[in-house]
Amino acid sequence: MNVVSQYWLKTTTYNTAVGIYATLPFIMAPALLFVNAPYGRFAGKFGIDCSLSGKWGWFIMEFVSPVMFATSVIIARPTWTPFQIILTSAWLIHYINRSIIYPLRATSMAPLHVLAFVCSIAFNMFNGYTNGMWVARHSQSIYEYKFWAGMSLWVMGLVSNIYHDTLLFKLRKKTMTGKKRYAIPHGGLFEYVSCPNYFSETMEWMGFAIATAYSVPAYIFVAATVSNLFPRAIRTHEWYKNEFKNYPKSRKAVIPYIY
Repeated sequence: MNVVSQYWLKTTTYNTAVGIYATLPFIMAPALLFVNAPYGRFAGKFGIDCSLSGKWGWFIMEFVSPVMFATSVIIARPTWTPFQIILTSAWLIHYINRSIIYPLRATSMAPLHVLAFVCSIAFNMFNGYTNGMWVARHSQSIYEYKFWAGMSLWVMGLVSNIYHDTLLFKLRKKTMTGKKRYAIPHGGLFEYVSCPNYFSETMEWMGFAIATAYSVPAYIFVAATVSNLFPRAIRTHEWYKNEFKNYPKSRKAVIPYIY
């Protein structure tokens, strides 16, 4: 265990992980612009059908991030300043919701292709490790306007994310009792964009990065979130327009009025 801890804490280990992590947005964005990530409405449309249970697969791959983050913080032994407590709490709250509460609330979840599962686990390992190590090793005053501006944006993103997930869950229950599998979502930011949950999650991690002020892993996470979710939002937006001839023309894909 001591050997693992020593390797975990090495500066070279951290720097190598950040270097690899920083390349991922440059790989993800172009790849996902041409290929649909095989989960959700695009599940089973990627070559050989090799899928896992949607709920269990989602739980496992998402739970990797808080485990890696918490392990990094525990091994690094921070002094637990208010700055570190708030950022650690924000990270764990988001991922407890995403990995445990979200699949429990979902009426159903489409099968998860093993490729998406493996890639997500790899991403979450780098994501949780690098951000956990940064938070454990850095601290600053929470009485800076940037910190609270960032955390306010994070809270708005979290609340918006949960709210729009709830709208989708309710819509899914209705479609399961009807003849159609999908329907046009309405309410909240759905009146302006096709994927407000993606927009909300981007808000969360942008706010988190602003609150840190200068965390490289946090800003890489913002870039990775955009690289992952925005191409999928474009594909989802196009899918809605093709699926529903009466789909609102004023809606954008992910950013209200803009994109």
